[in-house]
Amino acid sequence: MFTGAIHMMPGQELRTFTVYRDGEHKTASGRVISNGAEPIGEIRAVLAAAKPEETLRWRQLEHPVSHKIIQQGTAAFEIKPGDSLMHGEQRYIVQTAPYNPGGLNHWTIYYCDERSDI
Repeated sequence: MFTGAIHMMPGQELRTFTVYRDGEHKTASGRVISNGAEPIGEIRAVLAAAKPEETLRWRQLEHPVSHKIIQQGTAAFEIKPGDSLMHGEQRYIVQTAPYNPGGLNHWTIYYCDERSDI
């Protein structure tokens, strides 16, 4: 993975992110309640700060973005906006649908907002 494609500097290594999704189920009366976050899988990707122009563009669309997580290929499971990507104690909330440049499935970019208050 990433062999010869990227020259990484210290701090840019592949990181393992655990993906969590808020679980929901219905009571007998039909009311939807949350089970809390449930792990749905893991991905290995590179964490990068979003460029100022990307931050501004997504802020104008009312999606605050502070970081992007770049994965080679696609995840084996579906990652949706609102899912949480955890690395250690760091939590990143996916703000937009995963971006697949060119539709070739070579790279997937997740635009995220880092949250430490949740």
